[in-house]
Amino acid sequence: MEKDNDGLLVELVKLKEIIDQLSYVFHKISVNPHSGENFAPPASWGQGYAKFSAPLSKRLPALSGLFLPIFQCMDAFLMRTNFKSFLGIESIHLRAWMPLNIRAFLAAIENHYPVVPYIQQSGDPRLLGVLDAIVESYAGEKGFMGTHRYKVYGFLEIVAKTGRVETNGGAGSSDTLGRPWQMVHKTLADSMKERLEPYRRTGSLDVQPHEMRGTYDECRFLAKIIKRSAIDDDVHRSTGQVTFDLKNVGLTFIPGDRLAVMPLNSWLDVEKVVGALGLIDFLDVNVPLDGAGATKWKRYARHEADAKKLDLKYEPSLTVRDILRKGKLAPLTKDMVMAVHSMVRVSSVTLQIMGSESWPVIGSLGDLLVAALNDVPTNIWDQAFPLDNLSWLPALVSPEVPRTYSISCFPFELLPETVDLTVTRAERSVSPLLLLDGQQKTRPGICSGFLNPDPTIDHTPRHQLTAGNDQSETVLIGLSRPLNFQLPVSPAAPVAMFAAGSGIAPFRGFWQARINSGVIGRNILFLGVQSRKKFLHKHELRQYVQTGKLELHVAFSRDSAGLVYDPVSRDLVEKTMEPRYIDATIMDQGPTVCDLIISTKLGGLGGYLYICGSVSLYETVMRGFRNALYKYRAVTKEGADELMAQAFAERRCMLDVFMTPRIMSEKEPHIPLSELAKHTGHREGSRMWIGVHGSVYDVTDFLPIHPGGTLIVAGSAGIDASVTFDEVAHTSNPEVMSLLGKYFIGYLTPKPTFQTTELSDLYDNWVDYLRTTVESLTTLSFEVDTLKKDSKLWFSDGLLSTHAIRKLYQLQSRFLTRTGFPILFGTKLQELFLSLSFFIADSDRDSLLPDVVGIITQAASSPAAVAARKEIAELGEFVTNSATSAPAFQRGIIDYTRSICELDVRFLEQIRQELCEGYDVFMRVADVIHNYPTKEKQALHKVASTLMGYLERIGERVDSFYTDMGSLSLYHPESEANPARARWKFLQRRIKDGSFFVLARDMAPFNLDKPAQPISSFESKRNKRQSVSFDHILSQAVSSVSKVNGSKKPRRVEKRSGREPSTTRSPTIIQEEENDIPPVPVRPLRLADAHTARARGPSGSTSYEEQNVRKAANRMSQFMTGRMKDIRRLSKNFNALSLEHAMSLYGPAGQREEETSSDSGSSVSPLTESPRHLQEHQRTGNRQVVSPRTGMNRTIGGGSTYSRSLARQPSSAESDSGKTERSARTLMSRSEMQSATFSRKLSVYQSSREKSNAVIETPKPSHW
Repeated sequence: MEKDNDGLLVELVKLKEIIDQLSYVFHKISVNPHSGENFAPPASWGQGYAKFSAPLSKRLPALSGLFLPIFQCMDAFLMRTNFKSFLGIESIHLRAWMPLNIRAFLAAIENHYPVVPYIQQSGDPRLLGVLDAIVESYAGEKGFMGTHRYKVYGFLEIVAKTGRVETNGGAGSSDTLGRPWQMVHKTLADSMKERLEPYRRTGSLDVQPHEMRGTYDECRFLAKIIKRSAIDDDVHRSTGQVTFDLKNVGLTFIPGDRLAVMPLNSWLDVEKVVGALGLIDFLDVNVPLDGAGATKWKRYARHEADAKKLDLKYEPSLTVRDILRKGKLAPLTKDMVMAVHSMVRVSSVTLQIMGSESWPVIGSLGDLLVAALNDVPTNIWDQAFPLDNLSWLPALVSPEVPRTYSISCFPFELLPETVDLTVTRAERSVSPLLLLDGQQKTRPGICSGFLNPDPTIDHTPRHQLTAGNDQSETVLIGLSRPLNFQLPVSPAAPVAMFAAGSGIAPFRGFWQARINSGVIGRNILFLGVQSRKKFLHKHELRQYVQTGKLELHVAFSRDSAGLVYDPVSRDLVEKTMEPRYIDATIMDQGPTVCDLIISTKLGGLGGYLYICGSVSLYETVMRGFRNALYKYRAVTKEGADELMAQAFAERRCMLDVFMTPRIMSEKEPHIPLSELAKHTGHREGSRMWIGVHGSVYDVTDFLPIHPGGTLIVAGSAGIDASVTFDEVAHTSNPEVMSLLGKYFIGYLTPKPTFQTTELSDLYDNWVDYLRTTVESLTTLSFEVDTLKKDSKLWFSDGLLSTHAIRKLYQLQSRFLTRTGFPILFGTKLQELFLSLSFFIADSDRDSLLPDVVGIITQAASSPAAVAARKEIAELGEFVTNSATSAPAFQRGIIDYTRSICELDVRFLEQIRQELCEGYDVFMRVADVIHNYPTKEKQALHKVASTLMGYLERIGERVDSFYTDMGSLSLYHPESEANPARARWKFLQRRIKDGSFFVLARDMAPFNLDKPAQPISSFESKRNKRQSVSFDHILSQAVSSVSKVNGSKKPRRVEKRSGREPSTTRSPTIIQEEENDIPPVPVRPLRLADAHTARARGPSGSTSYEEQNVRKAANRMSQFMTGRMKDIRRLSKNFNALSLEHAMSLYGPAGQREEETSSDSGSSVSPLTESPRHLQEHQRTGNRQVVSPRTGMNRTIGGGSTYSRSLARQPSSAESDSGKTERSARTLMSRSEMQSATFSRKLSVYQSSREKSNAVIETPKPSHW
């Protein structure tokens, strides 16, 4: 290498510009329905690409995104050495299969041009700064990889619930929580950490990447404030310009970027704490960072040492001054006040603050300590805050979080030497409880007051607190780039900017970039200002207006001395007018604004519209847009909404909306979970609520401005989305939480406090079932809305498209067999049914219980259910290669789609309603228990009896659903455009499948020995309202647990054979669970084998469905095991030995599948059974039909195929006499039948256990 630092700097800056552009590729796939041709419905995307995870051969795994050369090239450039994660191993493996020229290029980067070691050895701060910027832009949380990780999170959350198992590369298929999108999120995070760790001081990261968002980890550069300037005529400089020195920092930026700043507390706030605690002589003393409460500060010290590029031998430390200057002193949170109160214990001031009705309380820690100082005895104060051991200080004060501001300038150099921010100082009234004599009644915001202090106030502390020259103090800064707020690529595109107050900040960079780059497109600025005195950048703006490079339209809301733009003289003309808002100026320029909104395809200018400011400004501007369209284009409300939606879809309307944090009042209403669950927003005109960390937000009005569109938010509608908010780093992002505060409507009612674990566990299970139902409803509504509203999906060139029929066919198949019924009415429901039955039987041993499982089982096998499945199977015939009859039934198919989609949604709404009413029972009982604590045991029986009634109603809802579904038909020839053709096509289909020739079929032989079966078999086994005993319910539960856990065996073998390779560990040790077999070391399999196992999968079920069922089965097993003594007492027919023996077989350690099923409605349910005539219909003919019964031959619990012959097959102990046994069986009582059935199961399981102990020959390994 030539070792030319200046030349290398140029190339590094070019490389960073390329990497910065990588994130824009995500615009090509958007979940925002308004994104036009870039819109990719998550469900369709997941179903269309899910099969790509299959490997191309036994040696070559799936070609995931890691096969792209850009990843391999950047990893080689950054000298990546850690490849221990799943994606790291895959990257190494895929690299070996790349073309030879690419591999040679990568080897040259690594071996002959090691740029990174050279930069690190050079010590050039410019090169080091740009290198850090490249690392953050590529692998950082707000860089390419971080953006990609959050992009796929929203996609995979939806597609996992609609049938997709894993990603293309196989990540997520090993998820054990039933939520593979979280597993993928973690897998991508591990890959990011491997790239970031070499550039961290400790060489490792002890936090996940999403935990860095909204913290000091975002700020990896140090800069000094060199100037604070006034940009208006306000003497108090409420809005000012702040300039940072970037010399030798290495930061580069473009218009629209944002700067994150770590604020420093004012010296006045620091002085209050120092005075109250007597720390004036301890400001330079190092604070111990080894305590449990100092973990965050220890990480901060290391992070700051990294930013300062200190030697690794230097052990970072922090002084008292550092803690007080860089810690969070204001506003007062509950945790902060509680910490002070727990230390002083006797302060009435802290008690008064804790009784505040609004949080956070405006005031600082210094205000609280000064107010409490005279209220606490000296000896207690000294014990609470000892000066000989300062370990309490880092535990009391936590590190501050950065604030983000739009960059307000355009860089003209390769490496800009300065950066400007436009900052408006926030002012808040101090709490009256903290006001002292002579103290100011207002206080500025922490960061805005630091960046832009009031120049009319003396901020110098009375004591000498500074360590030297205060002007040389540096602050941590970082850079982020919003992908949805960038200038257009075309220099001829017209641009209109709408701002108010400090919202003008990014537009200063916009007009500087556009004007100085010589673009020819129009630049129009609409500005809302309070008065002429606060007219920002007026001299600069007037200069550009007079040169004809900018059009300016200003609205003064509190001043009658207005300014009007004169296009002839190209100047701002004085004019007296009434105070007005920005929407009035939009109406004045209505024809121009309308042309900018309308796309060029419709005859408009297709301009780019940018809105920056508060939420109220956004609402005002949007109101002005609609009124202009109404007046000057004579469109309706729907037409105006469509034009605006198209502007958003074409990425011509972009938003940068912010809001000041809202003070939350304790008087806000408490909203129960049942009320939250009812507001999913899936109906037209309904509201959408979400719950986050104990608060409820109505986000309906926020959906149009959400960067990701409505679907991502709708995925969390009606549920507590705290986990999702944490994982996508919204919780730690003050910008997001501040914006969300506008939509706050109340607090989420917390879980009631129960003394008994039984009632608490029952509450948790019921809430979990409610959450699953709400998630199923919102997920189903995504696809239903697409089918009902997207006309392009149904028609292509005026002809009916089979693509929509195929989507409907797949939706109904999954709903009945994979992601709907098996989750809602399988093991999860049976878990609730078992626990409720136990609590009822425990209070009344002789009570009979409703046969909920029997109701659902019989409903699924009723003639209506069979007819419904057959009708869905008919849909499959319309999408085959040889199908030509679909156009003949066009109207019938469309009407059927509307009806069945509405039926699906209404059915889940009814189930949700039943569960919500059941939840309200818990809340009413909790109020009673609060007043009568001794009644909780009695309340348990009451709750269980009431909830059992709701479960019975759910079973009846299932029955009604199948009845309504069976009444729907695809064939209504009278409604078709050509009824004769429809009837003839229908007749042809019946002749072809043989159903037309009813009289030509052979009759069944007449057998006097076999009793005749009734023609109508809807009530075939037991009346659906007949009660059952607890023994019968227990038998069902034991069978279900056995079936689910028995299916673990192939999964366990697959895992041992490579389903999850131990890529980061030494050879795996397999320990048999039941037999005392010594551990056998197993050689880790290659990645291709792991991919092959992943592609094959354990079953046809999705990971989401499978793990939900398995978790419910495990909880049932634990429930029965933990209550074995009570179950033995309550059971009439099952002796202790038999029950314990069954649990040893059925429990978590069991590895066998149940081979039989009782006649009287065991957990094996034909919800997913394929009717015999449909199977025959599928086998006939040469047409390739994608069967709607895929997975239908599985039970809800994920077990083996339901077989009526197996259910009636006698054991070897009972096969001595056929006819005699049948006669005796008819004379058995119900209890005798249940006891005999259970004994028969035990004998079969014992024989299967003996067979399972036989030696299984291991297949010969591959020669590869």
